[in-house]
Amino acid sequence: MKKYPSLSLIALCVSLSGCAAGPRHYAQDESRALNLARAGGIYDLDLRDSHDGTHSYSKGMLVPLLDLARLTTSFDDPLRRLSGTQTFAFNATDIMITPDNPSARPSLMGWMPASAATSESQAYEKYVHLVDQAIQHVADDMALNVTKLSNVETPEIDGHPMILWSVESAEHGCGIGQCVVAYNITTPYLWKSPLYIKDGESESYNIAANHLKNYSRFVFRQSGSQDFPIDEFYRAVSAALPSWMVIYFPPNHVVKNGQSLPYPVLYEQGEQLLFKEPAL
Repeated sequence: MKKYPSLSLIALCVSLSGCAAGPRHYAQDESRALNLARAGGIYDLDLRDSHDGTHSYSKGMLVPLLDLARLTTSFDDPLRRLSGTQTFAFNATDIMITPDNPSARPSLMGWMPASAATSESQAYEKYVHLVDQAIQHVADDMALNVTKLSNVETPEIDGHPMILWSVESAEHGCGIGQCVVAYNITTPYLWKSPLYIKDGESESYNIAANHLKNYSRFVFRQSGSQDFPIDEFYRAVSAALPSWMVIYFPPNHVVKNGQSLPYPVLYEQGEQLLFKEPAL
């Protein structure tokens, strides 16, 4: 039996983009990044375009924005006292603690063509397979030693477990238990697809970012010195995923050349998109 979105979700869609009557139309006065984010459920107005893409987030007074650099520093000392398995469990629990506003948290969004699955459960399994496949592909290209963990108890989101991959790389400062990729896929729902989703169909099994807790995440976490090329990794994973999947990160969650990017970005097909006002 196919699962359709709840009445509350439909009401939200109507208020934001009219998706109950049809898919969201592309807004020509918005960047592609913002169009994709809005289509994926990142609807709050803290996120918007700016003239250069580096001033595109306005942190609300009541919405704390997690700073990856500060988090990593504060967690570094306790992590040193844990075993590898305990560290992974600690990271999984920590990654669950995110702000309420969709624009303030990392999110994985997708519009799997309806023809690719016969049910939401099959769509879920295919999403997991695609993400696992992308991680393994990128690990091979970047000479990383990765292992999908099955011996760590992780939290559940929307009835599905958070999935952890350990990452080891002497070159990038990833010793045993120091680096982890954590992601989860919520139960996809069958709904209409925006026409501007690459290689999409009119209907798709969506994973969206608007729910308070039940949204899909994709996060790389490193304890200790920040030597891992996180931006390069996210670009590569995005390129290895289907064209109808994108990954959003708020400010201070992507590290490039040793520095946290102080502005939001969205990855699509290996490209890092900025929330930059289009030239009309």
